[in-house]
Amino acid sequence: MITRDSLTGLVLAGGLGRRMQGSTNAPVVEKGLLDLNGIPLVAHAQRFLAPHVAQVLISANRCLDAYAEYGATVPDDEALGGYSGPLAGIATALNRIDTPWLAVIPVDVPLPPAELIPRLISAVESGGAHLAYARTAERVHPLCMLVHQRLLQSLYDFLLAGERKVQVWQQLNGAVPVWFEDSEDAFFNVNTPEDLIRAAELVQGRGDYTSR
Repeated sequence: MITRDSLTGLVLAGGLGRRMQGSTNAPVVEKGLLDLNGIPLVAHAQRFLAPHVAQVLISANRCLDAYAEYGATVPDDEALGGYSGPLAGIATALNRIDTPWLAVIPVDVPLPPAELIPRLISAVESGGAHLAYARTAERVHPLCMLVHQRLLQSLYDFLLAGERKVQVWQQLNGAVPVWFEDSEDAFFNVNTPEDLIRAAELVQGRGDYTSR
């Protein structure tokens, strides 16, 4: 049985956020630290994960002191190269955790379904899988995943071979899709300034899920 003590949470915040930046000459934007209804995006993610996990880690490659307020920071392993994509952050975290399971969400998905982690747990427990991810009828959400630490070597081998595609690696390891209903706020992704404005409206309309 997968309990809270057997789970570590990981917030993926190590990307470059180019679409949020706008033009190539604009200052770099640290997406995870952008304010959404009074707290940064990373705080929304941390508060979502905290009730389900023993510890929250933050995969980040810049602004480590700022992120450290919300969890232990985990910069990408240098052996995997700089800014090598979300799988590099996951591999680095898997190499660090003391728990068998890692629950992952991206920092720019501020309104995941409340039942996300319990349903991912149920999927791996019922099917004997080591990896599960979320999807809806409209889209796959591979970075909302639950992964077992024993897949660490598989992931390092995949990345060191120059591969980066999340779904390819998941399929190679028998990942189980977990279906969720479509709605505008479920897995809403904040990529642009306009998305951030819309996310604020969705949070207000739904109520502060972080208090649940």
